[in-house]
Amino acid sequence: MKNLVVIFILFFSVASLRSFSQDGLTNKNYLWKAGFHAGSSMLWGDLSDDSDPFTKMFSKQSKLSFEFDLNRKITNTFSVQGSFLFGNLSGERTKWSDDQHAGLGFKTNYFDYSLALNVDLTSIIWRNPDRLINIYVLAGAGMIHYNATSFTTPNNIDFNKVNEKTFFVPWGWGMGFNLTPRLTVFAQNTFRHVFVDDIDAHVGSGTAVNDIYSFTSVGASYKFGPKKERKEKIEIVPVKPDTSTIIAEYQPVNVSTDINMPLVINSEETKNVTVTINKGNLTNSGEFNQSYPDGFMIEPLEIANGQMTYEVGKLSIKWNNLPQEEIIKIAYKIKTSDIEAKTYSIPGSFVYTEENQIKVKQFKNQIIVESSTPVATNEVPNQPSNTVSKPIEQPEPSTSQTTKVVSGITYGVQVAAVYGGKMNPSGLQKQYKLNETVHESSYQGYSNYTIGNFKDYKEAEARRKGTNVRGSYIVAFKDGNYQPHLYYINNDVMDQNPFNASGVTYKIQILANNGRPYAIVKTANKLNIEANTIYEEKTGNWYQYTTGKFSTMEEAKAYLQELKANGAEDAYIVKYENGKRI
Repeated sequence: MKNLVVIFILFFSVASLRSFSQDGLTNKNYLWKAGFHAGSSMLWGDLSDDSDPFTKMFSKQSKLSFEFDLNRKITNTFSVQGSFLFGNLSGERTKWSDDQHAGLGFKTNYFDYSLALNVDLTSIIWRNPDRLINIYVLAGAGMIHYNATSFTTPNNIDFNKVNEKTFFVPWGWGMGFNLTPRLTVFAQNTFRHVFVDDIDAHVGSGTAVNDIYSFTSVGASYKFGPKKERKEKIEIVPVKPDTSTIIAEYQPVNVSTDINMPLVINSEETKNVTVTINKGNLTNSGEFNQSYPDGFMIEPLEIANGQMTYEVGKLSIKWNNLPQEEIIKIAYKIKTSDIEAKTYSIPGSFVYTEENQIKVKQFKNQIIVESSTPVATNEVPNQPSNTVSKPIEQPEPSTSQTTKVVSGITYGVQVAAVYGGKMNPSGLQKQYKLNETVHESSYQGYSNYTIGNFKDYKEAEARRKGTNVRGSYIVAFKDGNYQPHLYYINNDVMDQNPFNASGVTYKIQILANNGRPYAIVKTANKLNIEANTIYEEKTGNWYQYTTGKFSTMEEAKAYLQELKANGAEDAYIVKYENGKRI
């Protein structure tokens, strides 16, 4: 560390003398700069006692490291910098935060490489690129390869070893002093935020904070590759064109949309929405889209010979060929049911093709939902209606089939739905060439039409893929009652005995979501595991999903690798003690 102090003193001494003269500077604009610097690497992690950066720099926790840089200037303010850092880290933890004895140390050797954007702050104030002093900041992204060993102190017995690689985010600042137009000395400090907690071969307990390591250094850089002077433009003498062969320039169509949507709607109220699209002479394919939140239901009135669907909260009207009329008019009804009273944003778009290019016209509306009665807590499902036509007012009673009541959980494939009316199940069966009977069920004003009565989600998914019904999806029935969302049956299908009778239980967390649950049966099918091995728990506003029940870490690690191979790439091990997450 004495050598580092001497380097700092020499740097600032030269900078003080050099600031009195600018005689050596020229106006050449160099595009490239290569640099080398050396300094102190320090880890800010679990196995470190001293958090004071000044005392830590002059302790055993500071290790000499070296970095090579290559910088390409874009403007006088911005440049792109690639860096390669070779270093070591060291530290020791004597006590934990609860004053319990730790007695652990670590040693790590690493190399990293990164790409960062360098911003010269002084160029914003002084425009001269050849100024004496440059103060800059940088930030970017990179990859670290590290080999870490933790050990017990003072007997130095190995405790854990890690040989891994991970991404990191570097950021920092520095100051350079131009000795000559090409040669610069500088001091720099950067921090590297990594995405893991084992750079010191130790993962902290009860914390989700990842490790950080810093690099404080001094060095020198050399500029090269002066920017070439632009050649004078050759004067072009205009030639009078031959007007007999002039081709008319194409004028783009000025497409516009006008959405007439009510500003306010009460709960359980129905109102009309009208849409006017000025498309000019366009006749290629087109698509009109709008996104509504859960709780809005749509019934078509006029769709200009388009194909309308409403599924998963998205209203879509498609044309293989737009109507010949320059103005397209669309109308439909909206109704709210069991929805929170507040202001909702309704974004939308009109997608069209012009001169073999796909173009998008976007728009956004707002609607205020006012509640005249207390709002229910149950959600309203997003219903598909790929067979969205005006409901048949007088269906044939003899052909209507209701879902056979079966106790427990069953699954079906929903092929159609209509709000406020009925459809002909036999007609749907013939239209989609289905081998099974189409069953009818009701939910909050919707008539839902499904096929199949499966005990297993995988069987239902296989049947769904075998249909030719666009937009079909799997729904669940509980004791014969239609369920608007698959996650409504999570409590029925999940693991009912997720922990060991006593002591420690190791489980694998596979998913988590803030504010809304996942469907356990869909997750199980994706990972090729049984739904009754997945456990759902709620912490605050978070829904967390774990699987497995192991008594040892080794068993959990083996199962973790199996889950990652099946697609759960972000899964990790969690620990419970007497059923409580640690």
